[in-house]
Amino acid sequence: MPTDYFDLIIYTGFEYSGRNLLLTRSADAVIIVCGRMGTLNEFTIAFEDDKIIGVLEGSGGTADSIRGLIAQAHRGSGKVVYDSDPKKLVEKVITLIKKEKEQ
Repeated sequence: MPTDYFDLIIYTGFEYSGRNLLLTRSADAVIIVCGRMGTLNEFTIAFEDDKIIGVLEGSGGTADSIRGLIAQAHRGSGKVVYDSDPKKLVEKVITLIKKEKEQ
């Protein structure tokens, strides 16, 4: 297994669903780009945990379904921001993280 690009590797044995829980709960925010079922799982965990979520619109897959899923859920919009420009999306997410940390 190539390890040159990683600062830390944690072997949990949790499989995908456990990994998704660990990843989202340890993050300040989640950014959704394209994706399939696993991305949807990560999104729902982050949404339920009231995390800041950035969605890259126009990237396809799960990302392009998020706005509709939130509308159908009737649970409020959460802390979700959207943009089709990756740089602008990251800037929005960072701004929200900073505001949250100030409180």
